[in-house]
Amino acid sequence: MRSQTLLAALPLVCLGSGLASAQDRTTVTACDTLIAARRIDAATGPARDAPEAGCRQVPKADIGSVEQRALIGGAPYECMTITGAGRCLWVVP
Repeated sequence: MRSQTLLAALPLVCLGSGLASAQDRTTVTACDTLIAARRIDAATGPARDAPEAGCRQVPKADIGSVEQRALIGGAPYECMTITGAGRCLWVVP
């Protein structure tokens, strides 16, 4: 019975992954602090697009390597080097 449930869920997983790639943007939100990135990540609906102090849109092409990592409530966060930023910024997942 359990395997039938898992198999029934597979088409939904595949459908959801197609939606994620269709919504892919050329910029990401990056923040000076992990707390600000976490607030944006936890927000839903229009609140997710509300400005947060110390956060800005960064072109994906400007993102470099990972300098720090954190795991909060099972969600991974990374502080990435950003061209011209002078220090790593926390990228909103």
